[in-house]
Amino acid sequence: MKAASNTELKPDLITGERLYTFTVFPDALNYAGTLFGGRILAEMDLAASNTARRLLYDSPCDGIVTAHVSEVDFLQPAYLGDIVELRTKLTRIGRSSLTVQVSVHRESLNGGRHLICKASFVLVALRKGKPFPHNVQFQQTIIPESN
Repeated sequence: MKAASNTELKPDLITGERLYTFTVFPDALNYAGTLFGGRILAEMDLAASNTARRLLYDSPCDGIVTAHVSEVDFLQPAYLGDIVELRTKLTRIGRSSLTVQVSVHRESLNGGRHLICKASFVLVALRKGKPFPHNVQFQQTIIPESN
């Protein structure tokens, strides 16, 4: 997974915090007129895997797969025209795995924001189809506490 060297990466690529959005169109609605839950799950998986993939640039890994998804409870529906926002954050680093938390909010036509759901995705780095150590490490920015 070759790309720009890590020295050229923006801080959000190193920390694993990313933002993805899409707008709810008619083809994504279920028979009840709300966003189909399967579409949300697919978008969450894509957001988590893209976040993890970006962290593997310059590694010898040649792929990544989803190994586990935590329980998902749908708390709010999303409606036609809503903007759906998926925020990802790297929360755990294993030898060959990366755990990415994905939270999903909707922004209604009047600007109100509501949590739809959240879940953790465990992704495994691969090389030639087998789990492979990725050597990703947390990068932290120290922010001094104000008195």
